[in-house]
Amino acid sequence: MDMSVLSDIGMTAGVILTLSSITYFVYKLVKRIEEVVGVDSQGRTLADRMDRVEYQLWENGGDSLKDQVNSIEMLARETAVEVRFIRDIVVSSSQSLEEPIRKTKKSSKNTIK
Repeated sequence: MDMSVLSDIGMTAGVILTLSSITYFVYKLVKRIEEVVGVDSQGRTLADRMDRVEYQLWENGGDSLKDQVNSIEMLARETAVEVRFIRDIVVSSSQSLEEPIRKTKKSSKNTIK
C-alpha cells in the first residue's frame, strides 16, 4: 500500500508539472501574440505600424522608399549616358592619335630596310 501511495503522489506531481509547463507555454505564446497584434511600447497598434509600412510602398512626393529608388534609378541612367559620352570621346581621340603613330612606324620601317 505504501508503494501505491507514492506512485499516486508521483503521478499527481507529474501531471501538475506537465500542466504547469503547458500553461507557461500558452502564457508566453499569448504574450507574444499580444505584442505583435496589440499595442507596442510606443502606443501604436498593428494598424498604425502597417500604415507606416504602406506609406513607404507607393509614390507620395519624395518621402517614400519607392520615390527614393526612382530617384536613384534616374541618376544611374544619367551617369550611364555621361560615361558613354566620355568613353566615345576618349576612344575617338585615342584612335585619332594612333593613326599618325602607325604612319610614323611604317615610314621608319621603310627607312631601316
